[in-house]
Amino acid sequence: MRKTTHCDLCPGRWSGAGACGECPVTEFRLEAPPTTPISDRDEPPAADFSRPHPLDIKKADNEVTRHLCCAAQADMVFAQRLFDHIIRQPQRGIAVSPGVHLPAILRHACSGRRRRALRDCAFTAINLLGVLTVLGSVAGAVYTLSLTPLRFVPWALGAMLIGTTLVKFVYKLVHNRMIAVVLSPGRFSAANAPNPIKPLLRRRLAQIEELTQGNVSIYRKFEPFTGYGEVIGGWSFAIDVEKPRHEGGITIPFEVHNIRQYVATQVKALDWKGLEVEDRIFVSGRDVQKNDGFVDRTGRPLPTVNGERFDSLLAERDARARPYTVIRLIGWDGELALTIFLRFAIVKKNLFIEASHSVLTPLQARYHSYDKIKPIATPWGFARLAVRSLSIFEGMISAFAHLGEFIQDRRALADTDIPVHERTFNHGASYCVREEASDLRYRRYFQKLDSEMYTKVVEQRVFDALVQFFDDHNVHTGELVERQTTILNNGVLVTGGGSLNADSVAAGENAQATSYGSASSGKKGR
Repeated sequence: MRKTTHCDLCPGRWSGAGACGECPVTEFRLEAPPTTPISDRDEPPAADFSRPHPLDIKKADNEVTRHLCCAAQADMVFAQRLFDHIIRQPQRGIAVSPGVHLPAILRHACSGRRRRALRDCAFTAINLLGVLTVLGSVAGAVYTLSLTPLRFVPWALGAMLIGTTLVKFVYKLVHNRMIAVVLSPGRFSAANAPNPIKPLLRRRLAQIEELTQGNVSIYRKFEPFTGYGEVIGGWSFAIDVEKPRHEGGITIPFEVHNIRQYVATQVKALDWKGLEVEDRIFVSGRDVQKNDGFVDRTGRPLPTVNGERFDSLLAERDARARPYTVIRLIGWDGELALTIFLRFAIVKKNLFIEASHSVLTPLQARYHSYDKIKPIATPWGFARLAVRSLSIFEGMISAFAHLGEFIQDRRALADTDIPVHERTFNHGASYCVREEASDLRYRRYFQKLDSEMYTKVVEQRVFDALVQFFDDHNVHTGELVERQTTILNNGVLVTGGGSLNADSVAAGENAQATSYGSASSGKKGR
């Protein structure tokens, strides 16, 4: 007879095979960890990350990417930061963020800059020619003491008005089509982002795309998890893996990669919408040198570390490069992204387990404003656009600014084969577009609750997997269960002279704590 217990997600009851029939969170399928004895299998089950998710994650990622592509096309200041801090930094790492296709954003930044350059070059040619004609006519009139040369002035001014207005009208029309049609919801595709015309930019964007698909993150500042938002919490503890479950018993030895792979497989088995699991190495940009596997001889970051090097880093307890199992969950069309970083290390007879949580809050409201732009498709709309385009003497010397931009591109990208000689050069990523675009707080109250839900459910699965793994290896799990209760119920575990930072803390019987202002988990680290 199957035992009936309380549902983990709501006050209802369930049979253990899934959520209860009345459960409002039907997207979960909490499976019990496998109970196959370790003696019946040779190795822990391999992680199968190729299985499709119930939710089209690519579609959710595309929403965030789409908003940022709109900004890259329309916001000149935003696009300039992308060039200064990412495209023109070939010897720095790339900050990878959940739910963001960075190469597509950069391609749209190049496309928007090229369109503005063509517009400004046309402005400069039309207005300079017109101004020179006017000045020549005035000079001729003064020189000949006659008004005859001035007959060219009205024609020059009229040509400037018509030419400038036509260029501006075409630019606004193409811009409207790009934002309201090409980048509209349902039609946007990151794979169809326009490629730059300049070979240097195409080569650089190909390098960036390769880096975003790798498993190495080179960070610049103190916090290692650049690109994943603000660290909102974490825990760590050590378990004696040589202490048997029963007195006089013998534990079954294991390697650190065995438990890491087992936990990753069990977390993946949640089959949760928006869930992805991967292995990634985090290393400071000040600690990488040539021939160490993280940068090449010229100082350009390498995208991937092979499996053998990854396993060797797992075995090092105090290496400067740290391997993590990265668990990411996205929701709210990719606007909310929670990431949990798990690290396992065996120190003598103890297994050290560390977890850190980071969250990316939704995009700022201004990045959603582009969805309000409607396509121009009526005669009245074209007429209003033509009236708004009336202009003269506009962008007379703006083409020279773009010339300077192209010169900077060549200086930064053409000589990438020259090695970096400074040993103190920091190869870490200096800019993260997703963190910069995040709001200072959640935009919906339920987003905050969902981030807590994501954390609790994944942590529960992690601890269930740890308990099952230790049971299979005949390791005593009493201390682990106690720590599990402390972490899951209270959300924090501080031992050994550690410190605790929180908005409010209450302890003792009938204690209360009140905090004011925005939640710390809704802040964005600057």
